Amino acid sequence: MSYVEEQSVISPLINEESTIYAYILNDIANAVFVSGDRLVTTKLAEKYQTSINPVREALKQLQGEGFVTVSPNSGARVSIFEYNTLRDVFEILQLLEPYLMEWFVEEHLLEDRLELKALLTKMETATDLEYRNLDTQFHWLTYKNHYNQKAVDLWRRNRLILLAMQANVKLNTTRIKQSIEEHREIIHALEERDVTAVLGVMARHIGNSGKYWSRYLSVSNRIS
Repeated sequence: MSYVEEQSVISPLINEESTIYAYILNDIANAVFVSGDRLVTTKLAEKYQTSINPVREALKQLQGEGFVTVSPNSGARVSIFEYNTLRDVFEILQLLEPYLMEWFVEEHLLEDRLELKALLTKMETATDLEYRNLDTQFHWLTYKNHYNQKAVDLWRRNRLILLAMQANVKLNTTRIKQSIEEHREIIHALEERDVTAVLGVMARHIGNSGKYWSRYLSVSNRIS
């Protein structure tokens, strides 16, 4: 089992789990590194037991995707995500997820639905980090096989940004319970292959999540 597979909320979204890129992104998503933290190349190479060049390449890729910023004076740091970033991410997800989910409603197999039910059962007793992992797996299962892989990749990248922004904040129990019920409703509507019902629950699910995190981040910005 790889470093990422052992403790990650991002492993379902990473195709190359053995890369240094995945290791660093995993640690950002799990709040080992949080917004503003310095990412020192030599220390990262030591941590992941590799040479400096793979670390530099990984940081360059993460910079291109918006997870890392690099400046001549302070070197590489985890990006500081602001309210506007969160707003943009949720708006993109609100556009993409109904499009991806509609295909899944019509094309999914019984085995897919049984896997979603198994994930939901685990969610009901999960810790905060485990819940995020299971929630990511739930949504990834419904989108990953869509024929439009460019749309899937855009969703994946925005989901990763969302995970990084939420990394050092715990979900409260009220939101977890609400989210579990929304997942349950999605599965029920999937059993009926009711596209309208599934998309209605999805819209509410994304909207409730956006409101929850927007309230948190807007308060954090005012405090800072």
